[in-house]
Amino acid sequence: MEIKLTWDQTKRQSNFLKHGLDFDHAYEVLSSRYCLNLPIQKLGKQRIISFSYVLSHLCVLALVHNQRHDQIRLISFRKASKEETIKYFKWLEYERFEPK
Repeated sequence: MEIKLTWDQTKRQSNFLKHGLDFDHAYEVLSSRYCLNLPIQKLGKQRIISFSYVLSHLCVLALVHNQRHDQIRLISFRKASKEETIKYFKWLEYERFEPK
């Protein structure tokens, strides 16, 4: 089953103006082999924040979204903070390749 990305068009435009990232490129984070997905709760709602190093931007990007059935609803797309970037690289180094 193919996952479909959805978003509010007004939110997409405001996100682009604020962060310079277009929701249309979110697949670069979600399709990465090195994508870190963490559950979060914001405003009483369950969401997921996904992190991945994206070569086309040469940085770690953060994508906030939720998933319903076969759709991923995009909420926010931005460059990861310095703290988030450090945690992401520690995950890559120490946890990503640990045998389970």
